[in-house]
Amino acid sequence: MLKFQKHGIVTVFRMGRHIAGNEKWVLYMTHAYLIDDTLIDTGTISVNQEWKQVMNEFCFRQVVNTHHHEDHIGNNRLFQEDCGATVYAHREALPFIHEPHKIDLQFYRKIVWQRPLPAMAKPVGEVVDTGKRILKVIPTPGHSPDHICLYEPIQGFLFSGDIFCGQRLVYMRADEDFALTLCSLKCLANLEVKTVFCGLKGAIDNGAEVIRNKIRNMESLRDQVHALRKQKLSPTAIRQKILGPEDKMSLITRGHFSKQNVIDSILESLGS
Repeated sequence: MLKFQKHGIVTVFRMGRHIAGNEKWVLYMTHAYLIDDTLIDTGTISVNQEWKQVMNEFCFRQVVNTHHHEDHIGNNRLFQEDCGATVYAHREALPFIHEPHKIDLQFYRKIVWQRPLPAMAKPVGEVVDTGKRILKVIPTPGHSPDHICLYEPIQGFLFSGDIFCGQRLVYMRADEDFALTLCSLKCLANLEVKTVFCGLKGAIDNGAEVIRNKIRNMESLRDQVHALRKQKLSPTAIRQKILGPEDKMSLITRGHFSKQNVIDSILESLGS
């Protein structure tokens, strides 16, 4: 499934792999964004054919990947071959874009997003020229070491990849870093953000406010974990008390995406 709509001067592409041809049953949504002639992320390869059907309606001169995960680089090769687009990403993302077999895909990720085809990419610079605007490149590790955001200061646009993903934090991947994510969000909070263009949630207005809300929620969560650890509670007991029992998300991903990962990463950051 691939749908698009305008949000001001930005075209928002919403996509995901649907089950049995039913668009109501989409496994997991992700977003890509077109500003001028620059596409930010390319989504999952499962919508490869849908992209081909809409390509002639837009100009894609270049692609910028916010990080190397398969739901963000899935159609890089298609845009290179069919549009002649140049792909840019953080230097640490390049080996995974060039050779996607290096991405350690758990079973659920193979089902939901599938493995991308190899593509060529160049290291992104400090800014990206969209033809009409200049986007500032901001390193924002935490979700992954190679994660970047793109900021357009005149409009107050922040293309946030997966560093934001909602105002509350309930789940984390096993390879995410709570402390680095919080640090990156605090860096973004210094910007005058009007709209967050999120990889998961889509376009979100009141950008500065929602970023600050997430920071407050994460700090509160960290403080609760710290207080319970002082009471000698186990990591499992802390998770149960603050976030409750694990649910189907942990079951489906075999613990790779879970509530416990949040608690464990906080405890690691606290040196516990």
